[in-house]
Order: sequence, then structure tokens, then C-alpha cells
Amino acid sequence: MLKKTLIVAATGLFATAVAAESRLFKPEDAVEYRQSIYQVMRAQVGVIGAMTKGDIDFDAEVLHQRALNMGNVAGLLGETYFPETRGVAGSNLLPKAWDDMDGFRAKGQTFGTALQELVEVSGQPGFDAGQARPAVAKVMQSCKSCHDDYRK
Repeated sequence: MLKKTLIVAATGLFATAVAAESRLFKPEDAVEYRQSIYQVMRAQVGVIGAMTKGDIDFDAEVLHQRALNMGNVAGLLGETYFPETRGVAGSNLLPKAWDDMDGFRAKGQTFGTALQELVEVSGQPGFDAGQARPAVAKVMQSCKSCHDDYRK
């Protein structure tokens, strides 16, 4: 049940920002917070990717925990995307994301779905590297797709 709750939060990754977020964080702080979240996710992806490429030993439990970690922090991203963060110095978000918010959100939902699938499959008994590769590739492709379109 907890896993499902965490992943549901991740699938709403780029939900419409509520006005309250702009009152909780200064735009500059929100961008720094967002970048910190992505740093945590990058660390998780680094381990997951190394396992699926065979650079480090595959460990299903570790991979599953790393996927859960990503789900935990991904759910926090939504509160860092609000209109006042547009154009903040140091942000890697292209203006195109704000101009195409529907497309941007769709990419976030694709990521959330791929991550949810990875968490689910990696938590199954007998999960192995052969099962991990396509699930991880789907997550990585969703990241790349958003970066290609909306990141500097």
C-alpha cells in the first residue's frame, strides 16, 4: 500500500501548480530545491544504470530500493514548478516548458508511469537483470525525452 501511495505521488509529478506553492517558496529557492531533487534522482539512476549495464553487480533489492527512492522524491517536484520560477537565473528549464505546459505535464506523467512500472516489477520475487533492462530503459527514455524537449 505504501509503495502505491508513493508512486501515485510520482505520477502527479507535474500537476498544475497550486497558488500555495508560490507562497511557500521564493522562486529562487524553489528552483534550487527542484535541482536538489533531480540530484537525488540522478544518484539513484546512476546506481540503477550501472547495475543494468553490468558495471556493478546486480542486486534486485538494491535496485528496488533505488526505484522507491526515486518515487519518494519525484512526488516533491510538483511543488517546485510554479509560474514565478519561470526565468529564474540558474534554472535549466526552457521557456518552452511554460509555453507547452500540457506537453511538459504529459512527459512527467510518462515518467511517473514508467517509474511505477519499475517499482512494481522490481519488487516481484525472482526479479532479475533481464527484467530490469527494459523497465529501466523505459524510465531512462522518459527522462531523456523531457530533457531533449524542455531542458537547457
